[in-house]
Amino acid sequence: MNDRPYKVFKIDNGTVIDHISSRMALKIIDILKVQEQGIISIGINFNSKKIDKKDIIKIENVYLDKKETDLIALLSPNSTINIVKDGIVIEKRKIDMPKEIEGIIKCPNPMCVTNTYHDCSTKFIVVRYDEASTILRCYYCERETPVLPMLIQ
Repeated sequence: MNDRPYKVFKIDNGTVIDHISSRMALKIIDILKVQEQGIISIGINFNSKKIDKKDIIKIENVYLDKKETDLIALLSPNSTINIVKDGIVIEKRKIDMPKEIEGIIKCPNPMCVTNTYHDCSTKFIVVRYDEASTILRCYYCERETPVLPMLIQ
């Protein structure tokens, strides 16, 4: 009999994103735009020793680079990344907040050029970042906004 309260399947090759803030896994899949790449396993609301509850994402046969995984910091700054090859973790890394965010967050200002012209992609500068919140400034209209899951495009 298995004493573990849950089971997360092992992958032989790919990327494992662990310690995701609870209930953020699906939004992170949206940010990374990996819906059509490899087989994706998602675990939601697991118990964790590091954080009270966590999500986990495993993407088989896809190796995400640091620039891609750093985008996770928008919603889950304490997440960790494991790169797995032939069943062995060959790289462990923490994520860092990028300085600029392009094409992921929708500007909350209805008068912003990015909301009026459909061929204009959003761009934000990270103004402040800490454990409690992340504040972004729109490159075009200069409105500051906290990162909210509802603003993810």
